[in-house]
Amino acid sequence: MIMIYGPAGSGKSTQGGILAEKISGKALSVGQICRDKFYEYTKTAAMVPEDELALAVLAEVKTAEDAGYPVILDGQPWSKDSKGSEILSDATNGVIVIDVPREESIKRLSSRGRDDDELANWNKKLDMFRDRMPEYESLLRTKNVPVYHVDGTGTIEEVSERMLALYKKFVQK
Repeated sequence: MIMIYGPAGSGKSTQGGILAEKISGKALSVGQICRDKFYEYTKTAAMVPEDELALAVLAEVKTAEDAGYPVILDGQPWSKDSKGSEILSDATNGVIVIDVPREESIKRLSSRGRDDDELANWNKKLDMFRDRMPEYESLLRTKNVPVYHVDGTGTIEEVSERMLALYKKFVQK
């Protein structure tokens, strides 16, 4: 499994879907799993209990991997002491972090039109990413999980080519 992280609006789900298609894999989204299984939390940008979420995500990953698919999982960083952190960092071959400026994230988010799209929710999610990612990335590195950053600005096609190039680094190891 390869995990894709980035702030809300960075293109994680879009790029995860494109990458999965290019490698004949399965794209999974932690956000979509949240919206499907924990909507009461996500409609107000409340945090789903990480242990519950981790188990739900792991079940989806296992189902896809048991069917023979390489998995591309997009999501947000976990708190370093959560079960989600342990479970998913142990199950991954690597992480790609999509870097985009906050203004670009908000611009992209404003064009989505989902039920939970509100500026206050976006800011909460963007702040969470900013606060958690450095600590989570440090944890991943201590577990020898390779972490690559990709410039998430530009066209969808430009970013997807960068993503594929990084993915190839993981499978060539």
